[in-house]
Amino acid sequence: MTCEHALTARLTLPSSSTPVYKEECTQCFDNQDTAEGVDVCLSCFNGGCPAGPYNHAHQHSMKSGHYLTLNIRRSAKAPSDSDERPAKLTKLEICEGSGADEFEYHTFVRCWGCSGARIESGLENIEPTVRAVIHAVEASKGHEIKAWSEEVTACQHFDELSGQAPRDGFSLDALHQCSTCDKRENLWLCLTCGNVGCGRRQYDGSGGNNHGISHYEATGHCVSVKLGTITPEGTADAYCYTCDDNKMDPHLAAHLKVFGINVAAQQKTEKSIAELQLDQNLKFDFSMTTADGAKLEPVAGPGLTGLKNLGNSCYMASVLQCVFGIDRFRDRYFPTAADHFATCTQANPAQCLLCQLHKLAAGLWSGRYANLETDSEGRPAHQAGIAPSTFKAAVAKDHYEFSTMRQQDAFEFLLHLEKQVDVVERSVNSGNSNPNKVFDFTTEERLQCLSCQKVRYRVEPARSISLPVIKRPLDAGFAPVSLAECLDVMTAEEAVDGYQCPECERPTQAVKSTRFASFPKVLAVQVRRFELVNWVPEKLDISVQVPLSEVSLEAYRGRGVQPGEEPLPESDDIPNPAVASQQQPVVDEEVVSQLEAMGFPRVRCVKAVSKTGNCGAEAAMTWIFEHMDDPDIDVPEAVAQSESLEAVNPVAVEQLAAMGFARDRVERELRNAGGDAERALDRLLSIPDDEADVAMESVAEPTVDDSQSRNSAFELTGFVSHKGSSVHCGHYIASVRHGSGADSKWF
Repeated sequence: MTCEHALTARLTLPSSSTPVYKEECTQCFDNQDTAEGVDVCLSCFNGGCPAGPYNHAHQHSMKSGHYLTLNIRRSAKAPSDSDERPAKLTKLEICEGSGADEFEYHTFVRCWGCSGARIESGLENIEPTVRAVIHAVEASKGHEIKAWSEEVTACQHFDELSGQAPRDGFSLDALHQCSTCDKRENLWLCLTCGNVGCGRRQYDGSGGNNHGISHYEATGHCVSVKLGTITPEGTADAYCYTCDDNKMDPHLAAHLKVFGINVAAQQKTEKSIAELQLDQNLKFDFSMTTADGAKLEPVAGPGLTGLKNLGNSCYMASVLQCVFGIDRFRDRYFPTAADHFATCTQANPAQCLLCQLHKLAAGLWSGRYANLETDSEGRPAHQAGIAPSTFKAAVAKDHYEFSTMRQQDAFEFLLHLEKQVDVVERSVNSGNSNPNKVFDFTTEERLQCLSCQKVRYRVEPARSISLPVIKRPLDAGFAPVSLAECLDVMTAEEAVDGYQCPECERPTQAVKSTRFASFPKVLAVQVRRFELVNWVPEKLDISVQVPLSEVSLEAYRGRGVQPGEEPLPESDDIPNPAVASQQQPVVDEEVVSQLEAMGFPRVRCVKAVSKTGNCGAEAAMTWIFEHMDDPDIDVPEAVAQSESLEAVNPVAVEQLAAMGFARDRVERELRNAGGDAERALDRLLSIPDDEADVAMESVAEPTVDDSQSRNSAFELTGFVSHKGSSVHCGHYIASVRHGSGADSKWF
């Protein structure tokens, strides 16, 4: 049928930078392979499921007024007996097995303003947008390809290219095959003479026959371009054999014109190097075996849904499996998903972190996507799982490290996730439903001057502890350590040399120790199994033994000021924690501690964490190495200027105030952070509102609250382990316990 909405529609084409969500619903994990496919909004290009228990496509249409959608469904083709290429080539085209070879796509336009009725195809005001959506790169893959792409620069060999002339026998009709063998893919065009050579042979025999590099060795023609990757915008994969690296050709159109190739008329038909790298990572199959070689048994059901590999995303998947195994996170985002989707005011659900948290929780706990597949012999195989692509794009947006496709530290991602959840939950019910509260506790730091014997106690908010390990070398490797031994080291007294005692009024010796002032409901623990060797971090292969039964941490509880102890007087040289940001930069103390454990001086650690915006230990360590020769590397960060002397950015004030923070406090923390919105946000999140304006009494016994009466007994419910000998690579695996007591089971 043809309706009024279709006849009067004025649609725009998506540009190359417009995200098009055409493979999966942005609010659930229904995708093109489901029976009803995915509906892509032809106005904003949001993807929604058109049926089932959710029908997010209809919901989006009613909320936005965008009635026209393109339904896309795909089905697997029967395997072909022949992979021969069609003889006739109408364009410069080198294919290497695209989705069209494996799947058949079914599309039609529907109007939700007319109860989802199908619209007649071929309408000239709709058809161009339909074609553009069909050929667009899926939004999630666009993010991944961009994140995978390395920084490619030009070189002098492309700039100074001269003497271009087609070799004898050159013909555009011969560009579809290597000039030396019969290879028809992964072909490289010499920009000096027009020779076509196949790529390098890979270790498994795939790729090519090395005729491209052989041509360079014989002629010295060093620059070439990969056929099939040329785009109308004038980009392509280019390579310089002299530099032996991927390069950019800033004069590509002019160089190709010599051979009669018009760049504007080309169509990209072969995967670029970045896309091939992405495919390789997505297809990497980690061994489904235990350490003793036993094959893991496939499982499925609510709470047992697997997360697909996005390419170096195991750090994220492992943390998410553990975090969403916590009942507070599950109960916050799973039962409320439908209500949130119905009331969310964000125009694009894919860019709303709350939407993606609800989507992920429903995907993991509904059991809808945890179905075991069968192998060729009909036996149960592992489930396909769900791909948290839109979640990763939302939670890692603009982040220095997590927005890339490189391997990251799992614990640093947990800290980042907590921060992002704090931000979005602040705007919902004043943060009262924030599931991060299960991690909240306080630590008690005790400092005693050994000269006057007086003491000072401080209470600090915390969400995790970082434990050192004990090195006990054996003939092969190291002896295992127990959790209790690590806790003993963490809470042991530590000498403080050159302490400026406010009572003695001179440098003295002091000791300090840290214990629990209160306990959280869920205790997050990082074990620092690494050390710095010749300024290079190396992993320590030390097993940490944790009991599976109940563990009491009562012995590590602080008791506050004890009878007979005299408090040290307050002094300006020891800043109060509630106003610490006015004397020193706001930095993540967990990261500072990690760097100090590697052997770096504290001044450098604080400066590095501050300069990298609290982006984690790896980024800070890189900064230290890059600035090792700076003359001011050991000069402390400048003290924040007085409030009366420093103005604040009104845009930053509005952004932070919109999260629910008091405007006067936002302005104060921005001044304390030198105008850095990220550091100000860290400060706003780390100290509750009721503590921001009142200095904590440093000599008084810690304030008793509900959290302090919590049980100090804990049981292990999940852990993330790292497989591999290097801190920079390897594989993370999550182990999660379902149930409690004798009925519990580990997965």
